Amino acid sequence: MPSDALSDAVNTPSAAHPAVIDGHVQLLNPGLWRLVGWLQARAMFVIAVSAVFSISLLGIPKHLSQDGWLALVAGRAVAAHGVPQHDFFSYLTHGIRWVDQQWLAQWIMYQVAHLGGLQVVCVVYMVVTTAAFGAAVAAARRLGGEDLHVLVAILPGAFFYLVTAVSIRTQGLAYPLFLATLWLLASEVRSSVRRRQVYLVLPMLVLWGNLHGSVSLGAGLATLYGLLLLVSNIRRQGLRGVADARALAFSLLSPLTLLATPYGTGMVHYYSVTLMNPAFSRMVTEWKPALSVPILALPLFALIAVVALVVGRVAFLARAGRAGRMPMFDVLALGALAVGAVMAVRNLTWFGLAVIVLLPALLTQMKGGRPAPLRRSRTNLMLAIATMALAAVMAVAILERPVTWFTSTYPSKAIPTLSRLLAHDPHAKILADVRYADWLIWEDPRLFSGRVAYDTSFELLDTAQLATISDLAAKTTDARRMLAEFPIWMLYPGNHSLNRTLLHRPHVRLVSRSKKVIIAVHGVGT
Repeated sequence: MPSDALSDAVNTPSAAHPAVIDGHVQLLNPGLWRLVGWLQARAMFVIAVSAVFSISLLGIPKHLSQDGWLALVAGRAVAAHGVPQHDFFSYLTHGIRWVDQQWLAQWIMYQVAHLGGLQVVCVVYMVVTTAAFGAAVAAARRLGGEDLHVLVAILPGAFFYLVTAVSIRTQGLAYPLFLATLWLLASEVRSSVRRRQVYLVLPMLVLWGNLHGSVSLGAGLATLYGLLLLVSNIRRQGLRGVADARALAFSLLSPLTLLATPYGTGMVHYYSVTLMNPAFSRMVTEWKPALSVPILALPLFALIAVVALVVGRVAFLARAGRAGRMPMFDVLALGALAVGAVMAVRNLTWFGLAVIVLLPALLTQMKGGRPAPLRRSRTNLMLAIATMALAAVMAVAILERPVTWFTSTYPSKAIPTLSRLLAHDPHAKILADVRYADWLIWEDPRLFSGRVAYDTSFELLDTAQLATISDLAAKTTDARRMLAEFPIWMLYPGNHSLNRTLLHRPHVRLVSRSKKVIIAVHGVGT
């Protein structure tokens, strides 16, 4: 009997014989043994995913920021009044037509918070997003990536995930759909037969289109698949290939899924003012090019260089007949997502996840030979169990935390101060940094709704308003007019240059200052 077969026979449990692991007899029933064997074979991946989950849990107070508060505020409105048509949260956009593309994700997040509080919504969010990270690892292995190559891809993927993907917001609910879409399409282009499962992408895009605007990425990937299939058919069959039902379905229906929301064709305007709005990059770090954040730009360009080298090497080997055909879908998908990551920091997450899914198979193809699994180790198994246990304990501990822990980065003492100021002037409006706006409305909707200047729904502001807000320190007529319209200022202490300019203006009185907020009043007689 060959040595491998003998080893398998010894280590395979049966009803009559105990299992043997690393030379030690294990009195386990067959079902539990299979679970242990499964875990031992994937121990390094379990360790990586558990570690990502644990690290994500630790930073929850910092991860719950303005986008998360907007999701909860809007979700509360959806639960009470249905899909919104107009904005009533902020003063500058009060009554304006609102295409709330994320309405379903907001409703889901609010319902979870309503049932279990901030504790549950935060932990559930981390479970969902980490499950997507784990799905990326599973997809990489299913697509043919050698275990060692998957681990190599996890390193940059985990970095970009932990830096850009852990903020608690509606985008996180889209991660599983992104992974499922990419996985199905990448699997299909590798299959020698056509499978009907790939059509699941279309209903997933419809669901995704009501959760987050990143569905444009999914629709783009599905359209890319359809166009590549169409080109392939035309090459093989000539013009008759144009009539291929699958190619036409993905080429034509994928973009149309973006309109499958309660707003219908109103989504066209929404995407035009969000995806194509240069003003966002002046106001929000996540919309800025990657070069604006050196700590992210350096690893990003290094990773892009590695991907380009691997793609080039595989292409060379394929032409020389020393490697299999390189899926053009993988190359174009990675290229498009890399360009998106360079253009905006917020797109780093998608590129990082795509690298985990697609790069290992290319590395394995470049290496050639039979993919080798990682060595099964008792130590790795113990570490996997320990990291899983630690993650579970941390999740339970966080569920037991008081609500004040989750809002600890916000100035709870500012609300009584603002209440006293508004009692003196019931009609006063508040110019609050975008960090605080929706948090205030969440804490006291009756007091602050329609009174705070603006929130993170920047697509509702016109070009002039965006320009003014992005440079309130400017001595322009618009800036002076906006400042005069809001007698109460709520400033973020981190904006040092802006605060110095504003607080030294005439008729400004400092009310309170702390590490979390600066409150001042402005106007004649202060």
